[in-house]
Amino acid sequence: MRNQPVQAAAPLPGYVDVVLPRRLDRSFTYIVPTELRGQIVIGQSVIVPFGTQDLQGVVIALHHRPPSGAPEAGLKSLRSCGETSLDHVLTPAQVELSRWVAERYAAPWGQCIKLVLPPVEQPRRLQARYLPTAHGLADLSTHSGVGEDEMRLLARLRRRPKGIMERTLLQGDTSSSVTALRALVRKGLVVRSDAAVAPTGTRRGKKLVLTTGLSLPMEEAGEASPPLSAEAQSWLMVIDKQVAADGYSALLLEGERATRHWCLVQAAQATLRRGRRVLVVTGDVENAGRLAGVFAAVGEQAMLLHSGLSVKEREAAWQAARVASATIVIGTRMAVFAPIDRLGLVWVEGEDDTSLKEEQVPRYHARDVAQERARRDRAVLVLASNHPSLESWLAVRQGLMMACVYRNPTQGPKIQVIDLKAYGRDSSAGTVLTPPLCEGIRDALQQRLLVVLFLNRKGFASVLHCGDCGAMPQCDVCSVALTFFRHRSQVRCHFCGRAKPVPDHCPRCRSLKLEPVGSGTERIEEAVRRMFPLARVGRVDGETIRRPADARAVRRLLDAGELDIVIGTQMLFRLALQAKAAFVAVPDADAGLHIPDFRSAERMYHGLVDAADLALPATAGGRLLVQTRLPDHHAILALASGKEELFVAQEQAFRQLLQYPPWTSLIRLDVSGTAEPSVARAAHRWVALLRGQVFSAQGAPISGGHGVPQPAGFAGVAGESRQPLILGPSPAPHAMVRGRYCYQILVKADSSEGGRAAVLRTREELERESRQGALRFEIDVDPVSMT
Repeated sequence: MRNQPVQAAAPLPGYVDVVLPRRLDRSFTYIVPTELRGQIVIGQSVIVPFGTQDLQGVVIALHHRPPSGAPEAGLKSLRSCGETSLDHVLTPAQVELSRWVAERYAAPWGQCIKLVLPPVEQPRRLQARYLPTAHGLADLSTHSGVGEDEMRLLARLRRRPKGIMERTLLQGDTSSSVTALRALVRKGLVVRSDAAVAPTGTRRGKKLVLTTGLSLPMEEAGEASPPLSAEAQSWLMVIDKQVAADGYSALLLEGERATRHWCLVQAAQATLRRGRRVLVVTGDVENAGRLAGVFAAVGEQAMLLHSGLSVKEREAAWQAARVASATIVIGTRMAVFAPIDRLGLVWVEGEDDTSLKEEQVPRYHARDVAQERARRDRAVLVLASNHPSLESWLAVRQGLMMACVYRNPTQGPKIQVIDLKAYGRDSSAGTVLTPPLCEGIRDALQQRLLVVLFLNRKGFASVLHCGDCGAMPQCDVCSVALTFFRHRSQVRCHFCGRAKPVPDHCPRCRSLKLEPVGSGTERIEEAVRRMFPLARVGRVDGETIRRPADARAVRRLLDAGELDIVIGTQMLFRLALQAKAAFVAVPDADAGLHIPDFRSAERMYHGLVDAADLALPATAGGRLLVQTRLPDHHAILALASGKEELFVAQEQAFRQLLQYPPWTSLIRLDVSGTAEPSVARAAHRWVALLRGQVFSAQGAPISGGHGVPQPAGFAGVAGESRQPLILGPSPAPHAMVRGRYCYQILVKADSSEGGRAAVLRTREELERESRQGALRFEIDVDPVSMT
């Protein structure tokens, strides 16, 4: 019998593509050394040389030969494998998700890969500490040959026998101090000790232990309340059908908080019965804890994953999600990247919450990432809210989602709208407390019932205004007027946080007539205390609620009936006050409309809806009073009539006419720097490059208004052909923030794919041209804010 020829083993891959966790848009190819071949897999961390240093990256592809465009002669070899445990190897699904985020949001892949990496506590770094020796602690007069600088440093160290950190000891000192310190060490009077210092930014969670063993910074025991609307009973049939289909589907759920929580529990239990897992994403840490309490009330264990936990706790939650010991994972936007397999339900609670949008690069939106995950895992996606976004309503209109609206019209309060123009200066103490508002407070106090005043503006007054020249004190590094805080006797910038004492005269004309203009929560509180001296008043805003313990203290006071009147900003909505107040008032409903943002009306309406939910039902005597200078505004009319569709239809029409999201894709480009002329030149250069890209792809331009070329065919009217439109450049709404001037460019298009490609290509060219100019070129795809 002839021997069969032995087949040669297939050659092992000799090249890898590696993504480095840096602000880099591309991967890099490396050679796999012979001793490492066969040990490298996709998703594994490796140590590679990059420039003059070694970095840890992630393998995203294997090759038997160099990829096209990679010169084999210039390639470097891997140094070694990084963490090789299975807990630290990314799955292909995680790698692909990070790549999708990079492409979707025009962000560097190197920064997006960080989103899917497990949380790892940074090793403690060593920091030099100096302390006096026994010889150094002796009488200073016995030390001969010790210079003046040396004596001064030694005296400081003698007062701190446990030592002083090097950076503290030498802070602000000249090089002579460094020389003196070295001399003291050389003479044996001072010794150096390297102490381990915990990484900065590590946060510890406040202890509320659930069945998962994790901790919450702010808690509230949840209850799986029965639905408030009889229509919500149909949810059981809807969700069972969607989960049983074992495919991707999308639902929009609108209803009060108790109804949404009940629907969430039913959907999760239906998913768990089919052996699949649940991911719940919400905008804030407090709500994540509240949702965990909802599940605990029905005997279901939920794993928490959010920034309020320590790094070790986040790492434990991440690994529990990976090994499937956690069947329900609840968290903030970081949880949307949790390594969950067999995903059957993705629930986004408060889908319109702006906190779901990451403000730093990569500027992803957790709602969109959740939708992509549901698509990839063939899971059911539920976007739940008390007031869904216009983007979600348009998706329903286009047939991409099914709407489930479960509202009980009998649960709403009686709504009264007050036209502030009719009262002029009759308001109390220069505030917006009109006679009807004060009467409503008085009636509720007489019945010993809770009063809530909602004003989303903290501080005493928006600005200080000069009565002679009209000037307003501004921040030294931001182009914004300073907010006046009377309680702390300071004016403060709400952008950079810089504060300084209240000026006693106008910075421009030296006049003493500086008067507070506008009402904040501090001013309302002061006026209310003066008008109702016997009432127990509490204020809930960023000044009074700085820690989770502060919020818990307010909750205890409310539960014990120790507060009669609560005044606050949006923080009120996080205290679980729904349907608790007999009288709720919005003293100035128009405050947010003055912000230069196309979403300002939508935010105003959502705030009013949330305020209405704080009031008792009309059948129980609940009242909502809304004060406005625009009583005919569609947000006010929709609230007063209880017809949400009135607001949605009118706002959609405005957005469609002006070509703003959700009717168009929007990309905001920011150019910033310390020198305004350089920023302006770079911004105009970017616009020129963008228009060149658009025109080369779509033909010759036509001239628009004011001599500005516009792409042919863009008319901005529904039904006509629309091509990418480039607006700007112009100074940003706040032209200078933190000492940097900023110019803004807007790119509008039917879809963002073409716009993203053009933006990325032109930015690369700009960055090559401006390497020495200290300029930054930022891209924000689908921004939620224009400021």
